[in-house]
Amino acid sequence: MSASKKSVRSYGEIAIPHLGRILESNQAVMERLKERLVADVSQGKALLVFGSGHSGLFPLELYHRAGGASFVHPLVADYLLPNAGPPVIRVLERTPGVANVLLARAKPKAGEMLWIGSQSGINGAVVEFALEAKKRGLHTVAFTSVAHSSAVQSRHPSGKRLFEVCDETVDLGGYRGDACVDIAPGLSAGPLSMLGSVFLGHSIVVAACAELEARGVRCTYTSVNTPEGEERNKELERVASERDPLLLG
Repeated sequence: MSASKKSVRSYGEIAIPHLGRILESNQAVMERLKERLVADVSQGKALLVFGSGHSGLFPLELYHRAGGASFVHPLVADYLLPNAGPPVIRVLERTPGVANVLLARAKPKAGEMLWIGSQSGINGAVVEFALEAKKRGLHTVAFTSVAHSSAVQSRHPSGKRLFEVCDETVDLGGYRGDACVDIAPGLSAGPLSMLGSVFLGHSIVVAACAELEARGVRCTYTSVNTPEGEERNKELERVASERDPLLLG
């Protein structure tokens, strides 16, 4: 099909096989992360998740939802989310240190995992955030496109990119620039990074929840829009609110 004649199937015909490939290529690291997550939650630790710009949707998607996990704590700020506006985010994402206050607010425990979503992994704020987390003794995991990141220069003073400073990397694959469907000469549409990070993130969390629930560790939210769901969730929230300021109301 020519670039000018795309159908509503064009994105899916690339994106769906892509998800299968990154599930396969990341299986080993995902298994390690699942095992670590089970051990951490069994010891009362949380999973911290950070992202800025559109990657800020990654922690929000994993947070407090039907079928999600009560041990997920999002590190997000309005000034780093898309609704702050592209001109604002563009400046702040490139400024080292602007997100570090979110770590202080979370009061992380040494050894806890921090998942950091960033498709390019080159901006100053996200690289500095990972470095600060490592200073605090956290186990840092990059959800990033190594292909894109390797093809461009870092904007952090160290010259390092996210996958080069984190303890482990979940590689989102994809393309330089993220978009996957050629629609005109030199122009593509259809980003893959959020689709991939959410897919792989949920894949790890689901496996961890299954094992934890089998061990008697209640951690899985159900829908509050069912008669039985809200009561279960209230008990999970009571425990999670000891660390999660968003639950204090």
